[in-house]
Amino acid sequence: MYRMLPKKFIVFAIAWLVIGLCMVVISYGEQLGVPIGLTSIPLMVWVMLHLLLLNPVWRWVWAKIPWLSAHFFPDLNGKWRVELHSNWPRQLQLLEAAQSKEKEFDMRNCGETELADLSILELEADIRQSWWKIEMSLYNPVSVTPIRQSNTISIIPFAQNGLQKSGILYIFKQENMTDNVSDSNEFYGAARLEYDFGKDELSGLVWTARMWQRAMNTASKVTFKRLPCE
Repeated sequence: MYRMLPKKFIVFAIAWLVIGLCMVVISYGEQLGVPIGLTSIPLMVWVMLHLLLLNPVWRWVWAKIPWLSAHFFPDLNGKWRVELHSNWPRQLQLLEAAQSKEKEFDMRNCGETELADLSILELEADIRQSWWKIEMSLYNPVSVTPIRQSNTISIIPFAQNGLQKSGILYIFKQENMTDNVSDSNEFYGAARLEYDFGKDELSGLVWTARMWQRAMNTASKVTFKRLPCE
């Protein structure tokens, strides 16, 4: 999350912390009978910053001050139920129309009622977040879909900016359980999710490179809903 902080803010925060510690050492060091030299200030600053940025500490602060989640960036740590609405049935709709000599289908001009329903897939996600990085893994808890697992390669958080909500951008590698030689059992994808503070949800779009050589890339609308702590 540190990457979302302006560089000037980081510099000024550290500078004020150094100045404050210097004043404490000069004003109260002798009175307390604790011999603290000014040369020890950098070490004290380093220790204080690391203590403040420990996960239990900042997560406690975030829990006490909800404004930080609403206006800076949320605490995403925990398990989430993930619901995907995939466009794969509409890909099949195009394939069937291409194979048919009688059926005509124009995806560009057809009405909404003519489109196949999006398929719904349910997964679970485990997100681990600190000030230094965010990690996420998605897995299939009941094995009712071909998705075996999905692991993130890189996650980039973005802060709230005006009407734009905070959220994450990520790249992932997905493994599918498939024996179809024309399908991909491994492929890469990307997603952009925004955080809704009122609902405590992440939602957005996912794109994959699945079967891109055959122009059959898939995309999905996705929603992450936080699961209660066990």
